[in-house]
Amino acid sequence: MGRRDGVLGDGQHLIPTSNGGTGRVVTASPTMGPARRAAGRAGLLLVLIAGLAAACGSPTAGGGSSTGASIEPTARPGQLPARPGHAPTLGPATSDPTQANGVQLDALSGLLNDTPVYNGDFADPYALRTPDALYLYATNTTSTDFAPGAHIPVIELPESSAFRGRYLGDALPVLPTWTVPGYQWAPSVWARPDGTYVLYYATPATDPINCFTKARAGRCVHAIPVPTSAMCISRATSSSPAGPFVDDSTSAFVCPVSMGGAIDPSVFIRADGTPWLLWKSDGDCCRLPTSIFAQQLAANGLSVVGPPHRLIGASQAWEGDLVEAPSMIRSGSTYWLFYSANLWGTPDYGIGVARCASVTGPCTKPLDHAWLSSSQGGRTDPGPGGEEFFTADGLIWMVHHALAPGQTGNGAQRRLYVALVAFPTGRPPRIAPGAPAAALAEAALYYNDTSLPSQPSAAYLDLVRKVGQSFSDDSDASVLADGQLSCSELRSDQSPHQILLSLQDRGLSPFQSYVVSIFSTEYLCTQYASQALQDIRRILTGGS
Repeated sequence: MGRRDGVLGDGQHLIPTSNGGTGRVVTASPTMGPARRAAGRAGLLLVLIAGLAAACGSPTAGGGSSTGASIEPTARPGQLPARPGHAPTLGPATSDPTQANGVQLDALSGLLNDTPVYNGDFADPYALRTPDALYLYATNTTSTDFAPGAHIPVIELPESSAFRGRYLGDALPVLPTWTVPGYQWAPSVWARPDGTYVLYYATPATDPINCFTKARAGRCVHAIPVPTSAMCISRATSSSPAGPFVDDSTSAFVCPVSMGGAIDPSVFIRADGTPWLLWKSDGDCCRLPTSIFAQQLAANGLSVVGPPHRLIGASQAWEGDLVEAPSMIRSGSTYWLFYSANLWGTPDYGIGVARCASVTGPCTKPLDHAWLSSSQGGRTDPGPGGEEFFTADGLIWMVHHALAPGQTGNGAQRRLYVALVAFPTGRPPRIAPGAPAAALAEAALYYNDTSLPSQPSAAYLDLVRKVGQSFSDDSDASVLADGQLSCSELRSDQSPHQILLSLQDRGLSPFQSYVVSIFSTEYLCTQYASQALQDIRRILTGGS
């Protein structure tokens, strides 16, 4: 399947997790050897990384939505039952996920076609990037024919694995004695400066929420049908992102029972290094309002410092009186708060965004509708939510879940998606178009590839050939001519639109045109890297 029909071949699997994410620009000679070039080439990707990283500010990841657990847990002595939960989350949908078969993530196809990158039931995803791998965590799972159940399931994608992940099982194999299994939701992980890790997660607490009282007459002003435990937030530590995480606490450390409890923890690191935790008050447990809060953490991340600061509540019709799943990114002087809203098991679920002056607010909503929804632009992911963010080579990527096609309600499965997010100056963030996002993901995947030839044109051809079967029907001369045309158009100061049209006139698909443009500027005409940066930047941010 070559470029003449513009169809991607099978087997394209990618989430970019390569090293070098600081976006530092360095200079490389065209005759450098592979190892030195991998550390220092200054082609389009490096310049693009630096420019976009500077434009996007300092991204920090956050939590997921208040979604399902495995089974109705049995109360321990002195422990009230948790309230009835959602249907089981199934986890990996592949035989033998821990062995040679692995867990394949089809991120290139997902970026191009808005399809799941992973077809397992993987709710409330959180992505943690380390120098060597990408770790994906999710809400707890039940035992299936595919994999044993896990309180916090985790998938590892080693950088050199061609993005075939390994399902590692349970990152939190032992729960603290004060909680019960079956309701461990929406994990978030902080990589502390000392090289250790803190896991934040929602879990049933000991505190009952059946009755809220006023001092006057001591009577209930609101009650739910039966006594039940509040969902609250705990934490665990580990020396490895894979776990095992150990929770040595004696109670939940964020547990506002008067607001119905707390779920959806998401860690945010301020520019000065101070850790903050965003969370949702779980008022929908018992017909109370829901709000998003930010609360400062102690330096070690194991306790809170000071009071919570309310950022937003449900105030728009599309939100359905429910906001949850906060995650925050700083871009320049603006703090963008992403959140999910409405009922997760319906196509009405969506992702909203608010503009905040700081991590503590105040926050305003620049849109009167969802930032990302089922009905938006022909998207195929119904009910998107549970959004979280990670960086790869200075670019900001979002993971989120969405309902499996045709499924709704508490029994619905949720699939894992990935997207590239751009931050236009003075405007709300936007999902970058699929073709340039996928091409940039390809470039990021091979950023540190030391196996490339040292001769620039040979390196260009080798890189293009690595894009699976997409160019398999084209001769080296044809592929090289594509790249030379791209350089010639840049030399003539053609617009990015015209360059892409010229390449498509040669029979390339839009995705292939971006691949050629990026790889050729990295190796065949590096002198135009800055110009190409501006072109790609305008495309990603929706400029002309």
